[in-house]
Amino acid sequence: MSAEPQPARRPGGRTRLISKRLWAATLEILAEKGVDGLQYEDLAARAQVARATVYRRWPNRGDLFRDILARFAEAFVPLHDSGDIHDDLVAFVYAFAEASATPEGRAVLQILMRKADESDGLREVALELLERRTDDLQRRLDAAAALGQLPAVDARFVNMMLAGPVQWFLVRRTRPFTRDDADKVVGVVLAGLRHGDAV
Repeated sequence: MSAEPQPARRPGGRTRLISKRLWAATLEILAEKGVDGLQYEDLAARAQVARATVYRRWPNRGDLFRDILARFAEAFVPLHDSGDIHDDLVAFVYAFAEASATPEGRAVLQILMRKADESDGLREVALELLERRTDDLQRRLDAAAALGQLPAVDARFVNMMLAGPVQWFLVRRTRPFTRDDADKVVGVVLAGLRHGDAV
């Protein structure tokens, strides 16, 4: 009598489960204690894995935070080109607000505020991430300028004008930043760019 066929195992099922637990525990700790409060012993205990598992995945905290930065970049809503610069910037600003309010986003902001002479290189990685986003924004602004929707403008300046109000909301935390807020911010910035000197 032949043995009944066994159901096929899904490859990587346990690995995916461990990854999920590790990532959930990482975000919990970041939300509670911030970047400096994240310790591998606590992470392993919360994820219910051995410390060796954590070290195997991220040999040091720098590797873990680089992973956070990479995931933040992936989760960040891309800057679309619908042909309407106002709508595209509203979506961009609102996505930035939503992402910045997450544990990953708060961790990224903490990393950006690290001293320039920190030896782990995390601040440089975060700045590189911002530069890539700025390059995306510059291409979108250039496309709008080519259509006569805006004068030629510098994306770094525009990004500061757009991000500043979002960060003010995040610091105050009196209420969530809404899409209507994003619409108002973009409206004011675009009006200034159109009626002022090109930046």
